[in-house]
Amino acid sequence: MKRTIAMLPLLAPLALAACGHSSDPPSPPAPPSPSEQLVQLEQEGKLPALDRSASVAGTDANGNGVRDDVDNWLAHRFTDTQQRAAATQMAKAVQEAVLVDSTSPAASKVVSQHLANAMNCLFARFPDNQGAQAPAAVGQEIEAVTTNTKPRLLAYLGYNKSRDGTALSLPKGDTCE
Repeated sequence: MKRTIAMLPLLAPLALAACGHSSDPPSPPAPPSPSEQLVQLEQEGKLPALDRSASVAGTDANGNGVRDDVDNWLAHRFTDTQQRAAATQMAKAVQEAVLVDSTSPAASKVVSQHLANAMNCLFARFPDNQGAQAPAAVGQEIEAVTTNTKPRLLAYLGYNKSRDGTALSLPKGDTCE
């Protein structure tokens, strides 16, 4: 009993500190989660508002081969009609690659030709020497926007894996649709 009473003066400051009588400033609020940050950036117009559903295909209401959210982004991103057409051709080819049956070498080869034609068109419509965006960067941006979810990216990687070790001739002439 004496020992417990002797320890009371030592325990009293701890009990007061536990009651919140601290001079420390309150802790700042937790930062927003990555998904909250994405929503905020989309609402501010700094990022495109993209479909993040579990569907690999997404919605293509007009049936042009490009997801509607990507179509909307392309319309806002590219104001020149020829550049927008080239970007749309590229988005359609990337969407084909996402959706192709990667176990079919023939189907994958057709998609590869469509991608090569679309990239050739990008280089024709986004000339590097005129201060425009670099065509390869435009292609990468379209690829990123189209493969914006894990299932879409995995499908696209599956297509790329199916083409590993194959060759394709580069297109010549005007390949723009």
